[in-house]
Amino acid sequence: MTATPEGDELTGTGEAAGGLVGAVVGEDGLLARLRLDARAMRFGSQDLADHIVSAVRAAQQDRLDRMDEPAAPSEEGVLPEEFMRRLDDMETQAAHDFARLTSSLDEALLRLKEG
Repeated sequence: MTATPEGDELTGTGEAAGGLVGAVVGEDGLLARLRLDARAMRFGSQDLADHIVSAVRAAQQDRLDRMDEPAAPSEEGVLPEEFMRRLDDMETQAAHDFARLTSSLDEALLRLKEG
């Protein structure tokens, strides 16, 4: 488990571009730190953005992988609040992924039209 110096906050770490881009997410799953090696600045803006997204997603996945197994559900099952929080998280991530995919497709179509 990766933790802050206080030892009570679960974090995740991730890298991309052979370690030139690094990310740390906090207990809330949000980006806490981003590290860019000077050599990463040689990438084009879209490639750099893709590497940053990859590093952040790797850090988020690392955090999820390091979390303790969820407690066994009570006799009633998953609490409605927890279910709604998970559903909201999945909706937010899906919207982000869809926007990124749409942007990538738009760029590809633009390149095809120019080429």
